[in-house]
Amino acid sequence: MSWVLEFGDPAARSAAATGGKGSSLARHFAAGFPVPPGLVVSADADRAFRKAEPDFHRALEELDLTRPEVLRRQCEAIRARLLGRPLPADLVRELSQRLPPLLAQGPVAVRSSSTLEDLAGAAFAGQHDTFLNRSTVESVLDALRRCFASLWEDRAVRYRTERGYGQEQAAMAVVIQSMVRSESAGVAFTVDPITGDAGRILINSAWGLGETVVSGDGDVDQFVLDRKTGRPLETRIAEKRKAIVAASDGTRIVEVAGERAAASSLSDRELGELWRLCLAVERHAGFPQDLEWGVAGGRVFLLQARPITKLPDRWTRDESAERFPNVIAPLTWDYAQQGLHISLTHSLRMMGLPPFEGHWFARFGGYIYGNQTAVKLFTIGFPPFENLDELRQLLPRMRERYPWVERLPASWARDLDRYLLRLGALAAIDPAGLSEDELGKLVEDLARAGEEYFLPNLAISLTHALVHSSLFRFLSLLAEPAAAAKLYDELVGYCETKTSVVNADLQELARLARRDTALERLLRQTERRAIVDGNRLSDFPAFEKTFARFLEDHGHREVDFDAFQPTWSGQPWVVLENVRLLLEQPDLPDPAARSAELREIQQRAEDRLAVLLPEDLRFFGAELVRLCRAYTALDDIEHYQTTRLNVPFRRALMELGLRLSRRGVLESAEAIFFLRRPTLEGLLAGRVSEADARREASEGALEYSRRSKEAPPWVWGEAPAAPSSGALRGLPGSPGVAEGSVFLVHSVDDFARFPSGAVLVARTTSPSWTPLFYSACAVVTESGGPLSHGAVTAREVGIPAVMAVQGILQAVADGIRVRVNGTAGTVEELSR
Repeated sequence: MSWVLEFGDPAARSAAATGGKGSSLARHFAAGFPVPPGLVVSADADRAFRKAEPDFHRALEELDLTRPEVLRRQCEAIRARLLGRPLPADLVRELSQRLPPLLAQGPVAVRSSSTLEDLAGAAFAGQHDTFLNRSTVESVLDALRRCFASLWEDRAVRYRTERGYGQEQAAMAVVIQSMVRSESAGVAFTVDPITGDAGRILINSAWGLGETVVSGDGDVDQFVLDRKTGRPLETRIAEKRKAIVAASDGTRIVEVAGERAAASSLSDRELGELWRLCLAVERHAGFPQDLEWGVAGGRVFLLQARPITKLPDRWTRDESAERFPNVIAPLTWDYAQQGLHISLTHSLRMMGLPPFEGHWFARFGGYIYGNQTAVKLFTIGFPPFENLDELRQLLPRMRERYPWVERLPASWARDLDRYLLRLGALAAIDPAGLSEDELGKLVEDLARAGEEYFLPNLAISLTHALVHSSLFRFLSLLAEPAAAAKLYDELVGYCETKTSVVNADLQELARLARRDTALERLLRQTERRAIVDGNRLSDFPAFEKTFARFLEDHGHREVDFDAFQPTWSGQPWVVLENVRLLLEQPDLPDPAARSAELREIQQRAEDRLAVLLPEDLRFFGAELVRLCRAYTALDDIEHYQTTRLNVPFRRALMELGLRLSRRGVLESAEAIFFLRRPTLEGLLAGRVSEADARREASEGALEYSRRSKEAPPWVWGEAPAAPSSGALRGLPGSPGVAEGSVFLVHSVDDFARFPSGAVLVARTTSPSWTPLFYSACAVVTESGGPLSHGAVTAREVGIPAVMAVQGILQAVADGIRVRVNGTAGTVEELSR
């Protein structure tokens, strides 16, 4: 098999073969984007190269990750051994044949492309080597060897460890691509990386090659464009006195003369073209993108595109208020959040979307908030077309791009049987006959059964949104807005769901009660809990039998998401309250007649749609309507079956809580829900004292009671504090606010004295400084921008950063206490 792949080769699109950068370039090249031509040396060549080095595996095992200086020397030795070895003869032979035609078009850039880069939370920004303007086969081969060796820079080894990757997982592919002799170049984010605002596109640019922007070693122009119109919302033109340009087998720094230094590095026309490129690349990927680009000869070239790996969380009730309307007990949420996160990871992998290291939902102040950043990230490509021409271009690869959409309903139905059988077996266990340890195991077994069943939950929800948004857009392209909205409502307004079955069964209970005047009077005039507690339904055996069957069928229906609250089977008077509400109506609804009416409306709507559909889109239109109905039904029944878990889960926890209350650990059985999951598990394992558990449950119950009386804020912690009048200003680099003592870092010589928790202040940073970020509470630099190494790394580490603060090195000194607001881009002195 060849180790050298052209961008147009389908095999080059695999990240496992060609790394993050190589696979992205190959995909965009094949899709017709303005990507300069090139080759990719696959990661298998790197594996063969290092496999030939004796004892290489042992050298990796001996890496000392606890002592930076030792690790630096070990990595230096590994690189020296690799750089002293010849490249595989087959690789040299193949490149000697494949490179001359590419070099005949001009010099090339040789870029590292790790198989781990651009994964969730791991951009590997600047961790590996790049060599520009190579013009001979020999210089390319030398750069290739150095790219392989750069996988073992100590900064890269430490970075992989911090991100949770094993060293043996790493392999290096290498991109060899025709150089663009850029007149200006830079980076662009298709959403604002500082605020997460999807309505803003952020662009940094400078004269010359893009290394000026990515390295952060120089001032840059910044443009913020409106996503919808491309109109500049904000413009900041810097004094760009230096530029990096191509030189013989490399680059050099040149002075930018006179007025050009203060002039915009992008014309209005180039900004417009770049705006269109950003939207097209994002739409192609179906996900927000970080682009590197260059302008040469009046054209904008795409040099790299990767998913945005980190954006600030924004927690709102937008996505959660309906699903989680009330305060949630901490134990319920600890189990639920783990299941949700496992589902998120599984669902994104199924959908071919980049992984997400954060959470979709989180609990603040007792209430559940949705991460609007995640929602925007993963739905920004919904629907995947703007007009019918784009749709027609997408149709040939629709199944390739969305393979799970047709398969998921069937695979879910197949796996449902396994879940129900497993749940039935666990529910048949009598908790009263178990020891505390066995009860703890039963709870964990139930949680695992739920997690396994719940795996595709978020994929179902996201696909539900995808197909419905696509149908609405499709209809809007075929009819006027009002007519399209009406047609959409009628096409999807009816669907056979479990909820409709439950409602029909409730209505049957009401009809049965209405036939007996005494029963109807009892249900309407007597408090419903008193009816249950007093066994008053025994006087009406026909209704009692039907009611018991209803609870047997649907008693797992939740009153509240929180397992602290019993389901219908634990609060049967709630069902009677529903029946009473139906009885208050003069005429009970006829579900069969209503279903027939809605189906007739649907049929007429389908007839109108058939008239509107172009011939080449008839099948697509019919399939889209079918999928919308299928996913509406699936979303409903998936939730209905999920709640079956509530009954045995609550019963097991209540029995465990009863045992703990009997020996004085808890005040009541229900108090178990106010423990955190690690506390409960630690208590059963003997790692947590009874006193600590008792205190946590008591405090949790008080907070639950207090929060239940409060209305939650719609947005959690959104507005940052306004900066004081004396604050220094720069460009926001990484969101958040932190306070700490300044420590000026002028070079790597200062690393050893850097105190943990200090504010790192420097003229600029470089990839070799990455370990410092894990010790710093914030970063402030005198140069660079929000897309430079320092800002990207700060966002990944999760600390605030402010870039381009002019004069910061003179304005502060070691030990001065400052507040760094990375969201607002300010640095405020607190004390000297």
